[in-house]
Amino acid sequence: MNSNEKQAILKEELRDKIENFFEMISADKERLYVFSTKGIGDFIISGGLSYAVQKRKNKKSTVLVVQHAKKNTGLLFPNVTGILSIDESVVGTLNEYFDATGNYEGDNYIFANIRKGNGEYVWDLSLNMLDRFKKDALKIPLDSPFVYPIIDEVSEENANALKEKYILDKERTIILLPHAKTFKKLPENFWVTMAKRLKEKNYIVYTNVADDEKSIEGTEPIKVNFIELNFITDKVKCFIGLNSGVFIFLAMTDAKLFNITHFPHWYWDISILFPDCDNRTFYDTTNYTSKIRNIFKMYDLSVNINYAHKKVATENIFNSRTDMLEAILNEVEKI
Repeated sequence: MNSNEKQAILKEELRDKIENFFEMISADKERLYVFSTKGIGDFIISGGLSYAVQKRKNKKSTVLVVQHAKKNTGLLFPNVTGILSIDESVVGTLNEYFDATGNYEGDNYIFANIRKGNGEYVWDLSLNMLDRFKKDALKIPLDSPFVYPIIDEVSEENANALKEKYILDKERTIILLPHAKTFKKLPENFWVTMAKRLKEKNYIVYTNVADDEKSIEGTEPIKVNFIELNFITDKVKCFIGLNSGVFIFLAMTDAKLFNITHFPHWYWDISILFPDCDNRTFYDTTNYTSKIRNIFKMYDLSVNINYAHKKVATENIFNSRTDMLEAILNEVEKI
C-alpha cells in the first residue's frame, strides 16, 4: 500500500468519526454547536455573533467547536457554556467535509465560516467581513449585535512577573506584530528598518511572537497569552503590525493600534469592523498585480476613491513601503 492509499484510508476513517460525532450531538437539542475551526479572528467573530444564531435557532446555550490551540484563550462569551476542542490533524478533514457535503447547518449546529456554492466561495462582496459572517455564514440580520467577550484577569502574581520580565512603559514601549497566519507577510527588512528607526527615537521595541516565530532583528521577543496581552494593552504606547486575528482581539481592548492591511482588503479593516477601537489603518498596495495598480491610474489620487463600495481615504494608501513606514512613524510621534 502506497502513501496516497494510506492517506485516503485515514481520511475515510476521519470522515466516519466526523459523521459519528454529528450523530452524537444531534441528541443535544437544547444547545447550539458552532464550528469555528479556522483562525483566531474567525473564532472571536463567531463567538461574538453566536448569540444571534442561538436565538434564531431557539437554543438555550452555545458550544464552540474550535481547534485545540484556541481552547484556552481566556475569552468567555456570555452565552457559551462550553468549548469543545478538536485536534489540529482533524481540522482539515472537517472543513473538507462541510464543503464536500454542503451540510453547513443543521438543527443544532452551524459551520461559522466561508461557504462554497458550485465550487466557489460565496460572499457578498459589498459587505465588510463582520457583515459577511452575519449574512453569508451565520444567516442572521445585519443589525445583529456583536457580543464582546469577557476577558479573564491576570493574577497578581502573574502581573508582577510580567512587569519584571518586560519594560512596560506607557510612553516608550512599542510592540511590533509582523506575523500573520493568513495575510501575506511584509519583507523582514521593512520591520528591521521600523525597529531601528523607533529605537533611534529612544523607544523600547518588542516583537510579539508565538510558537516558533522569531523576533525582528534589534528587538526583544515578547510572548504572552491573550489574558496577559489584555493586561499590558494600556501599559505600552502602541502596537504596530500586519492585520491578523490578534488585531481583532486588540480592537476590543484599550490598545492604540497602527494596523497595516493589504489593499484592497478593506473588508478586514478593523476600523470598519470595530469603529470604536483606537486604530489607524495603512493600506499596502505593493503586493498586488498590475490590475490593482491600474486602478490607481484611473483615479485622481488627490480625492477619495471608491473601491468595492467603500470609501478609502487615499492618504492611507501607499504604493511605497518607505512612504508608509514614514507615515506610521509620524503618527506614532503624535500620540
